[in-house]
Amino acid sequence: MRGKWLVALTLIIVVCFAAFFAILQFQPTATADKKTLYQVAAYNSFISGEYTGFVSFSELAKHGNFGLGTVNGLGEMVELNGVFYQIGVDGKPVKIDPSETTPYATVTFFQADQTLQVSNLNYKQLKDSITQALPNQDSIYAIKVSGYFDYAQTRSEPKQTPPYQNITIALQNQVLFNLTDVSGTAVGFWFPSNMNGVDLPGYHFHFITDDCTAGGHLLDCVTGNVTVQIDQINKYELVLPSS
Repeated sequence: MRGKWLVALTLIIVVCFAAFFAILQFQPTATADKKTLYQVAAYNSFISGEYTGFVSFSELAKHGNFGLGTVNGLGEMVELNGVFYQIGVDGKPVKIDPSETTPYATVTFFQADQTLQVSNLNYKQLKDSITQALPNQDSIYAIKVSGYFDYAQTRSEPKQTPPYQNITIALQNQVLFNLTDVSGTAVGFWFPSNMNGVDLPGYHFHFITDDCTAGGHLLDCVTGNVTVQIDQINKYELVLPSS
């Protein structure tokens, strides 16, 4: 009797392992998604006043640990190390509930292909130095700039209510924050000019301090010593509203 039980148990274990490995063969590997940029909404549609969220942050987290965007009704959003933060008109980052939704976001799983050290640059000089390091200007790049900033000017805007106005009108009530002597990270992307309308050509950065006490859309800065990491993206996925 004991021998029969052992044979049965062995067969069960073999079948379970076979099923397990069969399932693995049909699952996408983690690295398969690493070089994909996942975008919620076309940028031109979003800025025309489409601020109603339609993708949850729990879903967004499946597609990246690094990114930027906004929340339902507007308000700056930044994702760093897999954590989503909203920066409201008080300038203070607050973790976003997974059930909250976004009308626009760009995220990826960040993996640096290049790293460079720069120091004592204004915002234009910083962007110029990054541009010179890009392998080409026809790809999408995720860019992380981390370190010490002598100065960073950021912004956020009040949450909007329907009927929504376009982004120019919505930003008339934006609030500016002038940060000095802070350590933090600028989370951003470069989009090529041939994707104009799908997203904003050139650079787009959001900023958050290391202590998570300040941040927002980055408008200007002067760096101290910072590390620039560049991740070239070779796949792109755009999700549009269903209605």
